[in-house]
Amino acid sequence: MENSFSPSKLLLLALTTPLTYSYAQSLSVTLDYGTFMGSNDTSTGIMSFLGVRFADPPTRNLRWRAAVSPPSENLGTVNATEFAPVCASIGQTGDGTSEDCLFGNIFAPSGTTGNDSLPVIVWFHGGAKLKADGQLNAGMQDQQVALKWVQRYISKFGGDPSRVTIWGESAGAGSTMFHLLANDGKTDGLFHAAMGDSPSLSFMPTFDSDYIEGIFDFISSNAGCDLNTDVDVLSCLRSASLSVLTDAWNALVANRTSTLFSFAPFLDGDFLSVRPVEGFASGRFAKVPVLFGSNTNEGAGWSSGLPDPAANTANPNATQETVFNFLRGQWNSFTQDSFNLALDLYPLENFNGSFDLQGQQMYGEARYICPAGLITAGAAAAGLDAYQYHYDNPHLGSNHSDDLEAMFPPTPTTANHKDLALFETMRELFTSFVTSGKPTSSADADWATVTNPSDDGSPRLLFHPGDIRMERINRNLNKRCAFWRSLSDEMQF
Repeated sequence: MENSFSPSKLLLLALTTPLTYSYAQSLSVTLDYGTFMGSNDTSTGIMSFLGVRFADPPTRNLRWRAAVSPPSENLGTVNATEFAPVCASIGQTGDGTSEDCLFGNIFAPSGTTGNDSLPVIVWFHGGAKLKADGQLNAGMQDQQVALKWVQRYISKFGGDPSRVTIWGESAGAGSTMFHLLANDGKTDGLFHAAMGDSPSLSFMPTFDSDYIEGIFDFISSNAGCDLNTDVDVLSCLRSASLSVLTDAWNALVANRTSTLFSFAPFLDGDFLSVRPVEGFASGRFAKVPVLFGSNTNEGAGWSSGLPDPAANTANPNATQETVFNFLRGQWNSFTQDSFNLALDLYPLENFNGSFDLQGQQMYGEARYICPAGLITAGAAAAGLDAYQYHYDNPHLGSNHSDDLEAMFPPTPTTANHKDLALFETMRELFTSFVTSGKPTSSADADWATVTNPSDDGSPRLLFHPGDIRMERINRNLNKRCAFWRSLSDEMQF
């Protein structure tokens, strides 16, 4: 695995993440519900167990209910050398996706045994009216079930359940953030540190809000389970085929042409009872070490994919109203008055008169950049070790997710020696945080903890090819992030 995140001193559990390797030489691990036959790749020094089921299929009557884990039936001997399907999402059926997707992929150094007690990373990939008869925030709850599975079984694969770090990017980093907030910060020992690349601060209304009920009603109706009939809606939805459900989801997306993500965690009053801004300000989060960061151009390209020209800031006819419509499409309760205040912090002349660049900066900071500071500042204020980074690579790009090129294959063919050196240092820093709690590297990149929580998690480590150093959050960014946080009640994040 040259030039990729190397688990040479740790064990990696990736939840249905399709990485690609070649395999040879079989091996097995026996659990109380089955024996899993994995593989060892002698060329990379990594053994793997792919498609390890951790719960019963969440289908039919188990849709949107608490996951049944461990699996209720003995699976016998399982060939764990191929990836299981990834979770079907909007517009996806077939082609390696499925509703039956509660699987994990486990990677460890070759020769690892159940006696090795390696630190563990759990990777979360970037991915209603159920209160009375189901489980709210089912996706987040499924991840909690996976973490409980890790506590019960990971030692069989050579992992140490007392040293589990959760990690993810984008929506996956949002997952790590929400797990820090879940159950008012009570982790029950499920994890002991958290990392996140570009945590997503999404619109988070309450489960019984008009917004959430509107989504539920729209999907139900388009799935043939109309509330105005005598049919029990949830029973109808649970009996519907996956294709019917995805068609209903697609209809919703087609109806919301200015919204990037129609589905995200929401405030359920139980598992998630506090929104991120309030949670990290009030101390209602898990007290564990954290490492979070973001990229320079987080907001680039998002609006250009929206079908609604009135919210697409890349439209040549875009106006200031287009920028507002774009942001309003992501945070439904954002007001015109607040947008007008934001214009003072993001004056158009600072963006060469480009509404697109102005909207990108607003969105990128509100959704991804400021949340990294929010989390690390909150942790530091609570006396915890907190590390924040800023990825800036003008050569290969610093857009959303570009930092993952340092961690997972394939390495860009255009990467030069400075890029490769940066990638190696990043891998060493992230890995050492997992193994020792302190990010260190052979390049002597000294990553200081956050010492000034009031300055949005300052200082942070700059990841720039040929220039890795600590930097302070500048006054203007700190002021803009403080503005977005001041709107947390209005924007419901």
